[in-house]
Amino acid sequence: MIDFAGFETVARRNLVRMTAPQKGGSIYGGKWLWMWPNWTLSVFPGGMNTSRIEPLAVDLTEQIYHFYFADVSEAAQAARARTIETNCAIVREDFAICEHTQRNMASGAYRSGPLSPRHEQGVAWFQARVAEALAGPVARAAE
Repeated sequence: MIDFAGFETVARRNLVRMTAPQKGGSIYGGKWLWMWPNWTLSVFPGGMNTSRIEPLAVDLTEQIYHFYFADVSEAAQAARARTIETNCAIVREDFAICEHTQRNMASGAYRSGPLSPRHEQGVAWFQARVAEALAGPVARAAE
């Protein structure tokens, strides 16, 4: 769905910015922002969406989407529906990968290793934010 060779991830203080050129006219390409702790913004041709990621339990997460389009006419309804379904299909694929990875971790089959500096900068950034959040109350209690 994207030109992966052109995919770029840049981590900043409270956000991760990802950009990727579209591939073959896909709606999935453009810019994505992920802001600490649980908010995203995806910009694509003709619109954008926001999502909020809500942890419900150690092993359960809910993601709430809202889509916004430049053309909200009746004539564009089918195109909007295709864009939403394409986006959600990709998210379902991502969820399946995450669920598979979590099962492997729980089974002991997965062994952690180094993160890819080019492709997993956002993961490293998120892990550092979680570690800071967890250390904060402990560090303050020790003072």
